Amino acid sequence: MDKWDSGGYNEAKGVTIFMDNKSILVLFFVFILVFVLAFTLATDAITNSRVLYGIYAFVGFALLVGLSTFEGMTLRKEGVALAYWFRILAIASLIVLVWYCTRLGTLFGWW
Repeated sequence: MDKWDSGGYNEAKGVTIFMDNKSILVLFFVFILVFVLAFTLATDAITNSRVLYGIYAFVGFALLVGLSTFEGMTLRKEGVALAYWFRILAIASLIVLVWYCTRLGTLFGWW
């Protein structure tokens, strides 16, 4: 085990340890769960006028867009194939966030 370590490159040789594919896949599925939870909270906030659920949904979508974009850019730089799916998740979350904001604007009478 001269060159490889348990999860990445050996740090003693000056190369940093990167996330392995299992960790990236688990992170992607956690992001999918956050998306489903935020979407559920958003629809409940719109139909039942629950402000706290609406705030949670907005924060969830905003964090999801930011973290998915960051993770996609980082993985693309490393050449990982899953970076494409993180970018798709970020774009889908942004589309739903825009839809949610327009629904809120309609409910509050802003336009």
